[in-house]
Amino acid sequence: MSMKTKRILAAALSVTMCFSLMTGCKDDTTTSSDPAASGDTATSGADIDAQQPVDTGWTYGQVAVGGGGFVTGVFSTCEEGVYYARTDVGGAYRWDEAAQQWKSLNYWVSEEDVGLMGISAIAVDPTNAAKVYLLAGTEYFSGGKTCLLKSEDYGETFTVIDLTSMIKVHGNCMGRGNGERLAIDPNNTDILYAGGNTGGMLKSTDGGLTWNPVSSFPIRNTPNQNGINIIMFDPDSAADGVSQTIYAGVSQAEDSFYISNDAGATWSVVEGSIDAMPQRMKLDSEGNVYVVYGDKEGPWNQSSGSVYKYDIDAGTAENIAPAGSPFGDIVIDPENDDRMVLVTTQTWSQQPNGSYGDIFYTTTDGGKTWTNILGNITMTNNGMPWIDGCAIHWCSSLAMNPFDADEIMVTSGNGIFACDNIWDANPEFYFNSRGIEETVPMDIVSIKGNPLITAALDYDGFVHEDIFTPAIRHGDMIGSTTSITVAAKNTDYMAKTGGSDSEQMVTYTTDGGATWTRVRAKPVKGETYHSGTVAFNADGTRLIWSPSNNYYSYYTEDFETWTQCEGIMGQNMYIIGDNVDPNTVYACGNEKLYVSKDGGKSFEKIGMELFLTERRIEVSPDTAGMFYVPAINLYVTKDYGATFEKVPGVKSCQAVSLGKAKNDGDPYVIYVYGTVEGNDALGLYMSEDNGATWERCNDDAHQFGGTGNGGLISGDMNVYGRVYMTTVGLGICYCDKTEK
Repeated sequence: MSMKTKRILAAALSVTMCFSLMTGCKDDTTTSSDPAASGDTATSGADIDAQQPVDTGWTYGQVAVGGGGFVTGVFSTCEEGVYYARTDVGGAYRWDEAAQQWKSLNYWVSEEDVGLMGISAIAVDPTNAAKVYLLAGTEYFSGGKTCLLKSEDYGETFTVIDLTSMIKVHGNCMGRGNGERLAIDPNNTDILYAGGNTGGMLKSTDGGLTWNPVSSFPIRNTPNQNGINIIMFDPDSAADGVSQTIYAGVSQAEDSFYISNDAGATWSVVEGSIDAMPQRMKLDSEGNVYVVYGDKEGPWNQSSGSVYKYDIDAGTAENIAPAGSPFGDIVIDPENDDRMVLVTTQTWSQQPNGSYGDIFYTTTDGGKTWTNILGNITMTNNGMPWIDGCAIHWCSSLAMNPFDADEIMVTSGNGIFACDNIWDANPEFYFNSRGIEETVPMDIVSIKGNPLITAALDYDGFVHEDIFTPAIRHGDMIGSTTSITVAAKNTDYMAKTGGSDSEQMVTYTTDGGATWTRVRAKPVKGETYHSGTVAFNADGTRLIWSPSNNYYSYYTEDFETWTQCEGIMGQNMYIIGDNVDPNTVYACGNEKLYVSKDGGKSFEKIGMELFLTERRIEVSPDTAGMFYVPAINLYVTKDYGATFEKVPGVKSCQAVSLGKAKNDGDPYVIYVYGTVEGNDALGLYMSEDNGATWERCNDDAHQFGGTGNGGLISGDMNVYGRVYMTTVGLGICYCDKTEK
């Protein structure tokens, strides 16, 4: 039966789980003392609801794209049909068999704790698939906070254990595809080990609730700050109710493969181990250890690699990999050690769809000979059309279904690919990322009578005809797109910008996206500007661009020449046209507001001062000169900024948007991201009566980590009670009022 219609194998299958699958799930566990632990102890925090427990009149989710980010690991469990996956910036997911898609487990993460969206490792109890542990943290968010997230109900709720004072992990670091640095003893599932990017190794003997340093382990930090990146138990080494043999990989070129034969009391470098960085580690049925090595930690800086088979008892080591490539992972048929699949990483060979990515090898003789199957495979999008033409790449995690060795899955820089017939002459790979929404949105546009339009880093952005169906990617792919604009009175006109220091990227369409044309002219000869924001005036006769790496803004009327705008200065100014009056364009940034009365040619400063560097104003859909300004409180002007009045009921406002009214003749719904009178919880709120009363749209179980890189919200102009928000790695999340 195809994996498209039966339970999906998750990749990066841990060997301990393979063994537990052979014996089946059970619930009995034991406890033991901790001879290897000493020092400070980390303790557990509060339980966190991961989902809405009761009907509050709202539903929540992510706008469908399917994939779009680096999935760093996927995992099967002892319960068929239950699988978990981790991402670098978008949290963790569980496979929803009934819905045939992945389901986010991290909607509950607050803006303050957004760093917990970076999942550094996952471990699933090999005897109980409902018990899952996430090791989470992102160096540059939330003060580097590192936590263990423990769930006993398949990720529906979590207990948060703060480990920051002991170790730190970084879910979006170099080496984030390595693993796993979190492991459960299959012979005593109350025992867990965790490795930090920095800080060393920890051990818990009470199911992760409290932790102590493993002082016997000799490595606390590595030069690349990827630290202890692999921990693995040998399930056949039990004595006194615990596993005696533990392996650990360290992300450094020398002394990188360690073993303990006494349950962690002492450690030594494995005899015959090589000088390279471990990427992944597996066991076969005979207890041989397979270590995938690279010259660097990955995912993009490697140039060579190897795969060593270690017979620990005999003290031998043999490189079994084909020559010439860095390798990402290896997987072994649990019923036949001679059958293995190996995948490269950071290798660029032509794949069947014309893109360039990694190579798959198979062996049926234990690695004596390998077959490159890349030329024999096929690739399909599985209903997610944006992936057409994209490669299977950055392959750092690979797994084989222990129930059916024909089925494998592999992680990629853009999601997960699966294959149900890997041993056939022509293996068929398909994209299997439905529900894993990991794009980083930067702009959202909703206009009456038109589909939702978005811009995103890495993947341009999308046209969403239906937010529940995977979307169509914009043409003229420029990669990371920071801004997109649609002319309000001529919606066939769209433009977007992105690029980098080395390449200017402004592109436009006048036929609703059927064709796109790159603007080749440079505003200043010899200078390369990029990114920032773009805006059409209402009828699309003028395009204004504020690059992110220049203090001036520019306009074009012919897409062939640029003229500097007068009266405005500042990097990355937010510019937006009045939706009714083509002669009026607004701008904000550097704590100032501007208005142009000549369609963006020249600007003059408006008297109101902003309190933050950049704010996105919201322009009325059908009233000229009316717009809203989030500036600590919320303000509205109805006379082009000559005067402002405070919108009642708003205590703080980080973002504002308007959305469709419930009934004809009602005022537009005002949405804010902030706090309101009577509710100090930071979140999404709506008012249907111009601020007289406010209702919270989200709740503490659906915080989505805040508005992330884009920092904005957008009310839907075609659906009453629906509001979108950008995130740091959950794609575009929505709140949808069920009572229409």
